[in-house]
Amino acid sequence: MELQDNGIIPDPSLIAQGAAIEKAVEDRARRLDVAQIQSLMDGVVREAVALATAKIDANSTTIWVVAPGRESLTVAHSWPAAELLGFEQPIDEGFVSLVLGSEQAICENRVYEHAAHSKRVDRELAKVTCSMIAAPFYVGGLMRGVFSCVKWKDGPESPDPPEFTASDLSRVKLLSAAVERLLNYRIMSDLLGIQL
Repeated sequence: MELQDNGIIPDPSLIAQGAAIEKAVEDRARRLDVAQIQSLMDGVVREAVALATAKIDANSTTIWVVAPGRESLTVAHSWPAAELLGFEQPIDEGFVSLVLGSEQAICENRVYEHAAHSKRVDRELAKVTCSMIAAPFYVGGLMRGVFSCVKWKDGPESPDPPEFTASDLSRVKLLSAAVERLLNYRIMSDLLGIQL
């Protein structure tokens, strides 16, 4: 048996179950609704989101999840703007829909100048979105929605905050990957009935 880069030798008795476990995680991820995704987001996941939000000086990070009928996106997690939980937006509106359709992350500054920007959240929070990073959100290898991090200002006359950078975009993509791994671990642990 070949030693892995991390120094762990694969266990032959577990390797045989690997494909079945991977398929079970994928099947479960496909059926997760917003409430189930929220229940999987324990304190570790929420703290990772909060720390990454602070690291890039964003005002808020939101996880949008595709509704089962694919007609809308629903906020499954929002830090620190908890009042957005359950907020819905049509699936064909805004930058988050562009990321959902393309599966490509974006970094946009001066968002309020773009025709593609949906102002629904701005109206809900009475803010003006200035900068946005949006990245695909996966669970079990399946795209389930979009991560969005924003910087806002209180009104059109207020000065814009510092813009997001390419480094900030890289951090958000890493955050999305980290959250997927943590959620996959939670699903796998639940499926196997183990707590490590």
